[in-house]
Amino acid sequence: MESAVEAEHLEDFQSPVWRARKRHFLVLSSAGKPIYSRYGDEAQMSTLMSATQAIISTFTDMSDPIRTMAIGNYTVVFHTQGPLYLLAASDRGDPEDLLRNELSLLHSQVVSILTAAQLTKIFEQRSSFDLRQLLGGTQGIIDQFIDRLDTDFTFALGSLDTLWMRYRLRERIGKTLLRVRSKGVLYAMVVADMKLVTLMRPRKHSLHPSDLHLLFSMVTAKVFMSGEHWTPVCFPRFNDQGFLHVYVSYITPHAALVLVSADRDSFFTMNQCRQQICHDLASDDSLQRLEDAAAQRALRPSELGPHTGVLLQLYYKHKTLVQHFGTRFAGSVDEPQRLRIINTYKRLRIHMASKGAFGPPLRIVYYRTAADTVLAWQSSSFELFAAFTPAADVKTMIRLVNSVLDWIRNEEDHLFVINAPSY
Repeated sequence: MESAVEAEHLEDFQSPVWRARKRHFLVLSSAGKPIYSRYGDEAQMSTLMSATQAIISTFTDMSDPIRTMAIGNYTVVFHTQGPLYLLAASDRGDPEDLLRNELSLLHSQVVSILTAAQLTKIFEQRSSFDLRQLLGGTQGIIDQFIDRLDTDFTFALGSLDTLWMRYRLRERIGKTLLRVRSKGVLYAMVVADMKLVTLMRPRKHSLHPSDLHLLFSMVTAKVFMSGEHWTPVCFPRFNDQGFLHVYVSYITPHAALVLVSADRDSFFTMNQCRQQICHDLASDDSLQRLEDAAAQRALRPSELGPHTGVLLQLYYKHKTLVQHFGTRFAGSVDEPQRLRIINTYKRLRIHMASKGAFGPPLRIVYYRTAADTVLAWQSSSFELFAAFTPAADVKTMIRLVNSVLDWIRNEEDHLFVINAPSY
């Protein structure tokens, strides 16, 4: 796997392999210095980066910033923020708004590593600075984040993915986090594969979902899955000018304990908290039950009640809680179809959120092609996206979705973090 990733970053941007990639993401400085490319060696892309910088600067000088352009089959979207220029190119028909949102998230990923204040200061002092010097060792984390943007609907939903588990177990874990909290701990949470188990926070302060997405993506990187880690992290929506300090340790093979502190010297305090939490949860087998739930990862479509045989996959977002859950895909769905369905969800969500010329945003959209059948439904309290087998007709889908909504109402305590501990 690592050798495959290394090969991706050695691709020549003029080679057929690089040009055949469906999506590209580039980051450069306002002076045209290469910073990041998802594919290829950015150090060998000086010509491409310079051309990108020239295009952006030309339109900026005309007081008409460039936003998007078409090059062959590719839609190219530009995003400028502070001293950074970002570019996304896709030949998959991705909407401009989707790519722009992903570029904004990529910018936040870079800021989470360095802070906006440090970025501004660096380029004010030296506009031609090579930022890769400060991003060294984080390319794998950024790569994983970019790949997740493509394959995970979580980021587009703008809410937190939650792990299904028994309410009493979730409550037990939350109470433990609160009880053993030391003075230096601002936030404490348990995360399993990008899914939130529980989160302890100050009563009057919360972290934005997009900040937690960045954190969860980092926590699931391979480098963090063994040992204990203590690292500075900037949360752009919380405060993009400085760092908080994050402790990460996997307390079971599939579940990580994450502690956030403002004190850079509190590693040993965090370590003691971990020991107390593990000891407490192990005393009544809660730690093993946590691992059992985390190892399952996601529900199967068939577990959402009876008569779900035509359901291939489903996402449900609880708007009030800003949380969602998604099922696994049915075993009959291969990887290309999974990606196609996720991208259909994204496009439909953008379409439904846009107020058209003929009235308010759409509430229900039924989408069918020869290969895929998708239903999207939004109300004042939820958003739902579901994929079905071609055999399902509209009446069957609506009847099944209503049945699933009843099931969700009955299972809400187990699906979502309802009463998160606070202090």
